[in-house]
Amino acid sequence: MTSGESQSLQELHARCTAELEKVRRELGEIEALLRQTSNEVEKLQQRELTVSNRLRDLEVNIDKYSKADIKNFFSSAQEVQMRLLTMRGQLEQLQFRQETAKNRMSLLHELATALEPLLGMSAPGASQQASSGDDLIANIIQAQEKERLRISLQMHDGPAQSMSNLVLRAEICQRLLDKDVEMARAELSALKTAINATLQDTRHFIFDLRPMILDDLGLVPTLRRYVQQFSDKNKIEVNLMVQNMDARLPNHYEVAIFRFIQEALNNVAKHANATEARVLLDSAAGQIHVSVQDDGSGFHVHDVLGEGSERRNMGIATLRQQVETLLGGEFGIESTVGRGTRVAAVIPLP
Repeated sequence: MTSGESQSLQELHARCTAELEKVRRELGEIEALLRQTSNEVEKLQQRELTVSNRLRDLEVNIDKYSKADIKNFFSSAQEVQMRLLTMRGQLEQLQFRQETAKNRMSLLHELATALEPLLGMSAPGASQQASSGDDLIANIIQAQEKERLRISLQMHDGPAQSMSNLVLRAEICQRLLDKDVEMARAELSALKTAINATLQDTRHFIFDLRPMILDDLGLVPTLRRYVQQFSDKNKIEVNLMVQNMDARLPNHYEVAIFRFIQEALNNVAKHANATEARVLLDSAAGQIHVSVQDDGSGFHVHDVLGEGSERRNMGIATLRQQVETLLGGEFGIESTVGRGTRVAAVIPLP
C-alpha cells in the first residue's frame, strides 16, 4: 500500500469515526425526546380518559349543565384529542428517526471496523465484540420500551376505557334506585352483561401478554387456543398444522416460537388483507420448521427490506431477531404481489 493510499484510508477512517460519534449523540438526543414524548402521551391519555368521563356524566345529567358548560366540555375534549393525535404522530416520527439513526450507526461501525485491519490497528475483534455487546443491550432496552408503550396504549384503549364506562353505569344504577326500581333493575342487568364482556376482554389481553397455559400445557395447546381467538377476532380463517411435536421444548424455545407465530399473524391482520392463513409447526432431522403463510395482497420483498423503508419492515426485523438472535436459527420471507406472503424459520433443536 502506497503512502497516499494509506493517508486516504486514515482520512476515511477518521471521518467515519467522527460521523459515528455524531450519530451516537443524535441518537442520545432522539431517545431523550422519545422518553419525554412517551410521558406526554401517557399524560394526555389520562386527560382524555378524565374528559371522556365528564362527557358521559354530562350526557346522563345534561339538565344540570348550562350551555356554556356544555360548550366548554366539548371544546376541552376536542383540544385533548387533537393534542393526543399530534403527540402520537410525533412519537411515531421519533421512533422512525431512532431506527434510522441506529441503522446509520451500525453501517458506520461496520465500515470503521473493516478499515482498522488495513491501517494496522490492533484488536479490532475485541472492539467489535464490545460494541456488539453494547448494541445488544441497547436493542433489549429499546424493545422493552416499545413493549411498555404498546401495553400502555392497549390498556388505555381497552380495559381502562371499559372500566370507566362501568363506573358511570354503576352511578346511573345508583340514581335510578331512588326513582324507578324497574329501570334500575334493567340497567343492572345490562351492567352485568357489560362487566362480563370487560372480563373476557381483559382475559384476552392477559393471554396476549403472557399465556399462562404456555407454562402449564406447552406450545401446541397454547397455539391452538391463540389461533382460535385470532380467527374469531380478525375474521381470518387460520389452519394450524402440527407434526412431530409431542415432546416439550425448553421454556425459552416455546416462548420465542409462540411470539414468532403471534407477530407473524399480527402482521397478517394489520397489513395483508387476507382471508386465510396457514401455520405450520414441524420437527424433523434435529430441526424445528415454522412457517406462516397468507393469501393476502403481498408485496415486493426487496422494496420493503431495502434502505429507507425502516417504518414498513419493523415487524419483519422483529421476526428475524426472534429467530436468529434468540434461537440461532435461519429466517426467510417470500412474497408476491397479489399472491400472499410466507415467513419461515428453521431452528436447531436444543
